[in-house]
Amino acid sequence: AGLVLLLHAGYSTYEHLAYLKAIGHKVADSSIPIDIVVECLVASFLAIVGAIYVTPELKPIALEHEMKKLTIDGVDGRSSFRVFNHRG
Repeated sequence: AGLVLLLHAGYSTYEHLAYLKAIGHKVADSSIPIDIVVECLVASFLAIVGAIYVTPELKPIALEHEMKKLTIDGVDGRSSFRVFNHRG
C-alpha cells in the first residue's frame, strides 16, 4: 500500500506542476500542496513499515555458527593437499 501511495503522490505532483505550467505560473516560484506532501510522508512511512514486516529473520554471520554444522573432514578434506607422490 505504501508503494502505491508513493506512486500516486508522484503522479499528483506531476499533474500539479503540469497544471501550473498550463495556467502560466512559474514552477520554480510555487510549492507543492500540503496534501501531496502529507501523502508522500505517510506513503514513505507505510513503505518502510511494510518492508520491515516482510523481510525474513536475519541469520547470524559469525563463522562459528556455520562451523558447528560441519565436521572436521568436511572442512579440512581438500583434495589439493593430499600428496600421493611420497617416499614409502
